[in-house]
This record gives sequence, structure tokens and C-alpha cells, in this order.
Amino acid sequence: MRNFAVLVLGMAACGGGGGGSSSTGTSSGSGAPAQSCDLTATTATPTAGFNGSVFTIVMENKSRKDILGNAAAPYINQLANSGAVAAGYHDPYIHPSEPNYLWMVAGQGFGVHDDLDPAAHSIDSTTHIADQLELAGLDWKSYQESMGAPCGLVSKGRYAAKHDPFVYFDDINGWDGKKFQPSQRCTDHVVDYSNLDKDIANNAIPKYAFITPNLDHDMHDGTIAQGDAWLQQELPKIMATDAYKNGGVIFLLWDEGGGTLSPGDDPPFIAISPLAKGGYVSSATYDTASYLKTVQTILGLDKLPCNTNVASIPEMTDLFTPAMN
Repeated sequence: MRNFAVLVLGMAACGGGGGGSSSTGTSSGSGAPAQSCDLTATTATPTAGFNGSVFTIVMENKSRKDILGNAAAPYINQLANSGAVAAGYHDPYIHPSEPNYLWMVAGQGFGVHDDLDPAAHSIDSTTHIADQLELAGLDWKSYQESMGAPCGLVSKGRYAAKHDPFVYFDDINGWDGKKFQPSQRCTDHVVDYSNLDKDIANNAIPKYAFITPNLDHDMHDGTIAQGDAWLQQELPKIMATDAYKNGGVIFLLWDEGGGTLSPGDDPPFIAISPLAKGGYVSSATYDTASYLKTVQTILGLDKLPCNTNVASIPEMTDLFTPAMN
């Protein structure tokens, strides 16, 4: 059996229309109460062949038509041609970015509809994927380019907290109802992107890694060509690791489309892996809940455990060969 690692790249957004999960939590800002749900400690049983790491890299605000076939993104198109494209993928039809990122790790947006820092939206939830991972005995990290000191609760320079979903959860950021008391958990797990090189060198890659380029490299403020060049520089480092070479997958996605919410504004989604169907284009309808459920299945976690309608959410099984069960 081959070991398998998963690399998820992109700016992914999950849509309320896609049947996302709900979990215990409220937001101190505009967030609405969420359905009550308790996670239980389970032993992770990864899908056969998927025994490596999951890396998530999130890009920003581009529609498929902006990227696929664009000469300014030759590396991304190379990845698309060699990997599997989910042409039926859409974001959750929620803008701006912040709720989309929350969907990626928790299966819901907690009623957040702006891009404010954690001080405005500290979320009382213990049902996001970091909690699932730790209860299952798996390690994780959020690697944030240009953040600097770990556990960045305030946006600064080219680092945007709105693209770093883990700093919004009370059980990570240490919010006690009056002030933040950042935990060792946050310091250890939410780190500057430069730590990835160190973890690769030390053979210390976590099972799940959430990677956000800075505002220039994720195409939010920078150009498509800048983002493409950043990926061409950084992805080979990850793909050279045993975690990827022994069976890895790259999900390259964007948090949302260009922002018009009109037909054709859906973001790109590409899976690159030794187990991906090379050159395959899927027409199946997927959204961010599908993405999260797929990651959970790969790692052997409970599938959207707080969603009462989880069976109706499709997993992205057709992107791989053999198909995931």
C-alpha cells in the first residue's frame, strides 16, 4: 500500500447553498449561534492509500476563466493539465473572504459576513478540523506567509488575519471574554510560513497543513503572474518530500471567484497527485463542504460530524484513481 499525502492549495470558499455543516459556536461579532454538537475522540483511519499529509494552500479571488488557459499562469495550467480539474466546483456564494476560510476548516461561516480581525469575531467553537485532528491524535499547523511572530491575531503588512481561519477560534486564540490570552497551542500551531522549510528539513511535516501566501502572492493584491511564480517556486519543495512522493495530493483552489456572484464566476479547483486522474475534468457539482468532507475522509476523521444532512454532501471521489470509498 502506498503512503499518501494531500496538499490543498487555493483560496477556497464554501457556499451556504452547498449543504455545509453546522457546529457548536457563536461569534462575538455579527456571527449567529450555531447548532450544538460535541466531537468525540476517535482513532484516525485514513482511506486506503492516503496515509500521508494534507497541505492546504489558499489563493484569492479568481474565477476559472481568469486562470485556466491564461498565459499569465503557465505553471498552474501545467498542474491542471497533469492533474484533475473539478470544473463543477463552486464557492458557497458568500463574500467576502473571511467566512469562506471559516467554511474550509469548520463547515460553516458562523454568521460572519465581513473581513474583520479576530477581535471582532472571536468564535466560541470546538468543532473545527483542528479539534478533530487533535482528538484523533494527528498533528497540524497553519503556515502564514509574512505573519512573522506566531499566532497573528492582528493583520499587518502583507499578512491578513482574514485568510488565517484558525486564529478566530477561542480554543486557539485564548479569548476569555475580555481579552486574548494566546495559548501555547496557538503559538505552536499557527506559525510563519518560513517554518515550513524547517519542518521539511527536519522531516517534521504535520498530517494537515493549511498554507496561506501573503497578499501579493495569493493574487489578492498581486497579479496572477506573481501568484503563479510563487507556486512554481514553492510547490516543488513540498512535492519533493516523502509525504508527497509516497502518494500525495494537491488541491489547488481559490477562496471565491472574482466577486460578481454571476454565472461563470466559480473559482478553479485542481487536484494534483500520484492518485489523481491525470488530465481528467470532472463535471460533478462540488463546494467547500465537499472539499472539507473529502479532506476528513482522506485523513480518517469523522465526516462533517455536526451536519445533520452529511450524506447528501458529495465527496470528490472521482478526482482519484482508484476512486475513494
